[in-house]
Amino acid sequence: MKNIPFLTAFLMCLTFGFSQGKMTDIAKKNKGVQFEYTAAKTNKVAPKGITIWQNDFSDNSEWTYDNTSTPYLNWEITTAADTIPVTGLNPALFTTVNNGFAFINSDAQGQNGAQNSNMTYTGTIDCSAYPNVSLVFEQSYRTYLDTRIVRISNDGGSSWTDFIITDGTEPTAQNSANPDIASINISSVAGGQASVMVQLNYQGNWGWYWAIDDIKIIETDQYDLKLQSITWGTDGPFGERLAYYQIPNNQVAPIYFGGVVQNIGVQNITDAIFTANINALYSGLSSPSPIAAASGDTLWCTTTFTPAAVNASHSIQFGTSSSQTELDLSNNTQPNIDVVVNDNIYARDKGIILGGIFNTGQGFEAGPIYDIFTNSTLYGIDGYIGLTAVEGAEIFAKLYSINPSTGAFDFMDESLPYIIMAGDLGQKHTFGLQSPQALLAGESYLVVVGSYGDGGATNDLVIATSGGAAASTVFYFDYTDQTWYYTSSSCMVRMNFDQSLGLDKLEDEASFQITPNPSSGEFTIQTKEAFNGQVTVSDLSGKVIYSSEMTGLNLNVSSQHLVNGVYLVSLTEGAQTNTQKLIIKR
Repeated sequence: MKNIPFLTAFLMCLTFGFSQGKMTDIAKKNKGVQFEYTAAKTNKVAPKGITIWQNDFSDNSEWTYDNTSTPYLNWEITTAADTIPVTGLNPALFTTVNNGFAFINSDAQGQNGAQNSNMTYTGTIDCSAYPNVSLVFEQSYRTYLDTRIVRISNDGGSSWTDFIITDGTEPTAQNSANPDIASINISSVAGGQASVMVQLNYQGNWGWYWAIDDIKIIETDQYDLKLQSITWGTDGPFGERLAYYQIPNNQVAPIYFGGVVQNIGVQNITDAIFTANINALYSGLSSPSPIAAASGDTLWCTTTFTPAAVNASHSIQFGTSSSQTELDLSNNTQPNIDVVVNDNIYARDKGIILGGIFNTGQGFEAGPIYDIFTNSTLYGIDGYIGLTAVEGAEIFAKLYSINPSTGAFDFMDESLPYIIMAGDLGQKHTFGLQSPQALLAGESYLVVVGSYGDGGATNDLVIATSGGAAASTVFYFDYTDQTWYYTSSSCMVRMNFDQSLGLDKLEDEASFQITPNPSSGEFTIQTKEAFNGQVTVSDLSGKVIYSSEMTGLNLNVSSQHLVNGVYLVSLTEGAQTNTQKLIIKR
């Protein structure tokens, strides 16, 4: 077992010396520490206006290429749907993917690569009969400080107007839908013009990729609002509006709901409204707001929703509308969000494993901030272990407070170590704290799950994640440089106020010791109290290698018949079994 008391004391004495506002995204240090298993939900449907021009990327001769990339990197047209370099977005699911799609792969160029590449349609497009036009296409991408631009010209390419898809400031390591439907009002440049040109531009420095298919120019609807996304949460002492999907009934507080509304139609709209509704409980709407054509705004409901302090599940519905008649209402809503009031669990994740975060076998810890609104006692921390974590990894959970003077994270308590078993992968584990901790109303706390690592031999600990998180609200401590970062992934680490997670139970978990550990020839099992039961040693697959009865306070075991590796030593007395990790190293 590692010398945890020493390491804990070391971390407690660290002067972290950070300012939350200046903290760096961990993905900027290590691009690969965050990943997602699945794409976001696909947009509704593409707008249905009259099609003026379309291209399905089935003919490479219809496009020209130029770039100033290092190394040299052009766009390409490919039919290989599985070429997407992100697991959660592979294969590409474009409508006509089998006859070709446009693709550029910055990830494959390596850490020193720098891309600036154009792909230009060779012909011109006659929009002279249509004063109001939109560019619509299917796309997929993963964000990493990269820029995606659609450029439109009406003078033969002498000048171009940029329409930004991503500008590099988006949260890192987030997947688009597969596919995402983009719709851009390009009337200001292309409307009524006889010689319109289209160009795709990608810029990245070891970014991810951009894939596009089924691009077209259509006549724009006169009135068309689109509810792009939902922003919501509760204001608290941390100073950021935090979204909680599970709330203990003694921590309920007002919830604000907002929507990012875009006007992708021709006409300005003077009275756009965002709505949030919970059947028979809450009906929130924003003040009517003007949104000019080809622009957007975030609209907030004028009233909040405070759940009753009783166990219940609340499903919130969202929409946008105006007094104008829209021909296409398919993009005026977003999927419901469920908020659950319960006895003990405080959670900021969606409850579904969508990805993971790790440190390639090096030590790290990560988790979210929680605001406390009513004095409460915390007994444990729930952490979801990623599907690609490694059996035998030794992990733990910790609780930090926030120093009011420096903003640093001050250590409060931690769990005893736990060894990942085969059945833990993709599952929740509850870590009891060694001492119940009093959390104060008006304060914020950080809960994390972590590992001291295995020197990079394996993935070790992978913490499950569930979608994105606002910057500087979920944190990541990297043991390799003793630095705190933030992560844009929502770690599935929760507060657990269940008082049954008591100290007596925890002491049982540490009721015996193995010395020496690692062992090279013989080891001794020592118990705190007289023991009368069964001792087994098994490998990580569960195969029992050694079994013996034990009576008393200690048992000497020869390990000569064990090969180098990690084993699990279990002591069973009646219905109670306690397990610890044994390392054989000669």
